[in-house]
Amino acid sequence: MHWVDLIAEELLERGRRHTVASGISISGHIHIGHANDVFIADAIAKVLRKKGADARAIWYADDYDPMRRVPSPLNENEFGRYLGYPYVNIPSPDPAYRSFVDYFSRPFIESLKSFGIEVEIFSAAEIYRSGMMSELIRIALQKSEKIRKILNMFRETPLPDDWLPFDPLCENCGRISTTRAIDWHGDFVRYRCEGAPYVEGCGHEGEADYTKGEGKLTWRVEWPARWKLLGVTCEPFGKDHAAAGGSYDTGRLIAREVFECEPPYPVPYEWVAMGGEKLSSSKGVVFTLKQWLEVAEPELLRYFIFRSKPMKAKEFNPSNLPDLYDEYDLAERVYFGEGELPLSRVEQVKRIYELSQVDGLAKKKPQRVPFRFAAVLCQIKRSEEETLEILKSRGLLVNPDEDDIRRALLRLRLARRWVELYAPEHLKFEILTETPSVKLDEKQREGLRRLAEIMSHAELGPVELHTKIYELAREIGLDPPKLFEAIYLAFLGRPSGPRAGAFLSALDRRFVVERLFSLAG
Repeated sequence: MHWVDLIAEELLERGRRHTVASGISISGHIHIGHANDVFIADAIAKVLRKKGADARAIWYADDYDPMRRVPSPLNENEFGRYLGYPYVNIPSPDPAYRSFVDYFSRPFIESLKSFGIEVEIFSAAEIYRSGMMSELIRIALQKSEKIRKILNMFRETPLPDDWLPFDPLCENCGRISTTRAIDWHGDFVRYRCEGAPYVEGCGHEGEADYTKGEGKLTWRVEWPARWKLLGVTCEPFGKDHAAAGGSYDTGRLIAREVFECEPPYPVPYEWVAMGGEKLSSSKGVVFTLKQWLEVAEPELLRYFIFRSKPMKAKEFNPSNLPDLYDEYDLAERVYFGEGELPLSRVEQVKRIYELSQVDGLAKKKPQRVPFRFAAVLCQIKRSEEETLEILKSRGLLVNPDEDDIRRALLRLRLARRWVELYAPEHLKFEILTETPSVKLDEKQREGLRRLAEIMSHAELGPVELHTKIYELAREIGLDPPKLFEAIYLAFLGRPSGPRAGAFLSALDRRFVVERLFSLAG
């Protein structure tokens, strides 16, 4: 049973009504690492609904958090003055967007539909300003001593006796991270703007009306208050919150002892790394949903997330995208009974494939153009009609319907963009128009001649042709890499290139045969 199904089963033991929460602080571009939150929440909610439960998935924008670092690629000098401001109160770097929050969150939110994600969206700033959080703030202030004792259980340096779990918004400088709550009465919290480690305070003293959103609960108290407010029963979150003594540990105690509610079922997950470095909005190490859709079908990101358990490390490198394509295409073949996998893995892979789908499961196996072949074919200038004819003649499209053609052309467009942006240099090429003058030994020339003879009599697909090159080299007593080298020299004038089977299959067969014979002598 897949881990999403196991979580759903455990939730059903707790009840039939569920809210599965996800969310992120809007500290910069929202990347595919953040997608773990909302993709997992959406999948769990959908499984629960299929099992007859009343379930919803939500995404909560922590847009009232303070900016602690100017995110890349924004100008430090221009935006440094907003350190300590709530994200929602920072202007947009682009006039086409309403605010800083809109600039960074809208592309993510607008992309969710393409990935089949269905969530209700909440804004922390709107929640506070609407007064929805007022009663919970009042409870937290009344029980601040109990909260302080809970937090001190996990702190090396205890909080001071006069500590209050509220961060007022300074009415003078507009910052929310520089204030210290010093007292409260009724609907008001008295504060002093003293500063934060990364920005100075203005020294102003005043009162904030928490019923009007003039401040927010501190994070470790805000999180369990949100669980209470929205009835959250399950929540995926990054592994930092799940560390011993982390915000989930304190949150579940505060939930029970202060807000008198049960903490949600936790689903911690590991970070996504790219090129060995953790994805980070503030540092500008990002790969967004919009970037994903430029080079890959949305199903592949769902597959990337659901193919392994949440706490298993995930590494993504856009230059290695063909490997992920191969893995997804194999899973699809397995689902439709055509792939080869150990029997023990078949059912698991089938379930991962099901969870990867955006528009539901196809009734028959879709015809797919292998991505590696598409990455070669798209570099050879041809019309759309000629390209489709190549795919048909190589057996990659057999009596295709409209959906097959649409999928093929989409993958070719995605492959073309991938080649432009992320492909390693050895996979990019330009065909030599003239036969090059290259030095080949006798065995290499014999290999080219034999290959030309084979290709002159048979139309081979990319995989079949690649295998044939290996077999041919061994038949004539030639080390296979030497034959591949001769092929690349013949067409590219260099000793390496894209996978030879896909490369030669994408070219005009008559042209390939003539070039091979001319160099074979």
